Amino acid sequence: MSEDFDVPGLIQSLPLFAKVKAGVLKKMYVDPEKAKPGQPTGLQDKHIQFIVAAPGEVIVRQGELDTEFYIVIEGIASAYRTEKDGSTRLIGSYGQNDFFGEMSAISHQARSATVKADAACTLMRMDVTLFQQIFEDKTSSFSKIIDERYRERALAFHLMTAPIFKETSQENLKKIAERAELVSFDKDAVITSRDDPADAVFLVRSGIIKRSVIDSQGEERVHDYLCDNSSFGEQALTKGDATWGYDGVSMSRVDLVRMPVALFQDVFTADDDKRNLTRQVSLLLQEEQGIKTSLSDEDRNELLVGQETIKGKEALVIDLKKCTRCNACVEGCVAVHEDGVPRLSKRGIRQGDLTLSSACYNCKIPECMLSCNFGAIRRDKDGQIHIIVDNCTGCSKCESGCPYGVIRMAHVLTPAEQAAQQPSIWASIPLLNKLIKPKPVEVKEEAPKGKQMPKAIKCDLCAGLPFEACVYNCPCDAIARRSPEALSGIGTARIS
Repeated sequence: MSEDFDVPGLIQSLPLFAKVKAGVLKKMYVDPEKAKPGQPTGLQDKHIQFIVAAPGEVIVRQGELDTEFYIVIEGIASAYRTEKDGSTRLIGSYGQNDFFGEMSAISHQARSATVKADAACTLMRMDVTLFQQIFEDKTSSFSKIIDERYRERALAFHLMTAPIFKETSQENLKKIAERAELVSFDKDAVITSRDDPADAVFLVRSGIIKRSVIDSQGEERVHDYLCDNSSFGEQALTKGDATWGYDGVSMSRVDLVRMPVALFQDVFTADDDKRNLTRQVSLLLQEEQGIKTSLSDEDRNELLVGQETIKGKEALVIDLKKCTRCNACVEGCVAVHEDGVPRLSKRGIRQGDLTLSSACYNCKIPECMLSCNFGAIRRDKDGQIHIIVDNCTGCSKCESGCPYGVIRMAHVLTPAEQAAQQPSIWASIPLLNKLIKPKPVEVKEEAPKGKQMPKAIKCDLCAGLPFEACVYNCPCDAIARRSPEALSGIGTARIS
């Protein structure tokens, strides 16, 4: 395909590459007359390819997790988005020299729309490695044009991935996108200082931020790592003098969306909008405090008496000599999770009659969090790791990244499936019966969809509850939490 074009002339004619450094352009095309001995010449198809799409052919599909960037060389293509109610709408068309795919290439976010060829199209496809290298040069025409179009076409869709905007209307998201600031920091830059006033909400477009504090012994204690599509600073929207709470330092070049508090005050003026925003902020901040936000206010007030101790440094141990295989532990786990999926895993390390179950260790440096590019993993103030199921795309990178095999992929029940569940026999157990009593579920008819992607789940140590359901419900006292260091001899045999 490339032989049909004057590739150097084509690249030079595209406005995107008008001020891109010559050294970077060589990763797209190498002039045979200027090549060094042994250097591959011509089109560098490791990073750049030309493709042809027939009329009606799908080039990218909504929801897919690819990251290529496309430039239209000839023809025209259109983007269509399917909304939650099943309706499909045209959101844009791309002609010669236009481009699409910048949001996924910047942040690894799933495709926000399906793009189809309206007529025969020739496109230049660029891989994410080269895209990000060119995009990092903020003085280039490439970066400036991409940011302009990102704000215009993609930012409102990107904001939808942040939990704080779960109930925000598209109209308000567009208003925020128009006035939000796109900011960048080089490696090792200080982004937030823990005692400074929190004055904005941030969404990470790309890069990694480390948040930490200095403890009483003068040692740095890492709280979490914020990667692509993570958000932080929601406490800035609460009343009072909220501070950042942690020192935030960039571990690589970082691109952020900054939304000042004043912007929220200007956009969320209607009472319903303010209530929805306040509710989402409250849920996020309660999760950071280790409160189980799926509980009703009545249940939460009854159960969360005092501040429970940190359970993240203990492991779940099953005494096989006492265990009768009654499955009460699993039933209890199902009962306290509204989606009906048990988090308890009976896999783990075995020594003699003891099994050290693969429950989350809430690692000091969480590999799962570093592996997630979708803002689906957060950490609360007690160091416990939580998975935001709505943000999970089912990519399974966290499952691969976890060194202990704690995370697994599972089908999480939809509201319709939850409503159809039969009440558990454990509804008669004191304390648990309030958590599992049937609740009215409003089920909307959903548009036909493809096979639902599995979601990442793990033991959450019954976060927000003053007990752990599996331990509480075991009639044989066969399951308990113990410090792994106290279990001498454990660690030689793994069972599944």
